[in-house]
This record gives sequence, structure tokens and C-alpha cells, in this order.
Amino acid sequence: MRRLLWALAGLVLGAGGVLLAGIALPYVTPISQAEGAYAMGLVFFWVPVGAIFGAILGALFGPRRR
Repeated sequence: MRRLLWALAGLVLGAGGVLLAGIALPYVTPISQAEGAYAMGLVFFWVPVGAIFGAILGALFGPRRR
């Protein structure tokens, strides 16, 4: 049960971190915003990738912490 909670926390934090970084990135570098392609790529590809990666890391390394 503890592993599941850590995986859920990693999922939420991974998705949130990628979303915040993705929103901040166009202010730092010149990224084309043509027809919402950047936002769609961020929401439909990068946020799920960050969520899955965060869930895996949370499930692997979260329970080891004491």
C-alpha cells in the first residue's frame, strides 16, 4: 500500500513538474506557438511521459526512504 501511495505521489509530482517546466519554456527560448501545436504536444505527450516516469521513480525509490 505504501508503494502505491508513493507511486501516486510521483505521478502527480512528475506531471505537475513537466507541466510547469513546459509552460515556462516558451518564455526562455523561442518556441513556435503556431495553432497550439506546442501546447497539444505538451499536454498530450510530455505530461503523460512525466507522470509515468514520476510514478515509476516514486514506486522504486519512495518506500526505501526512512
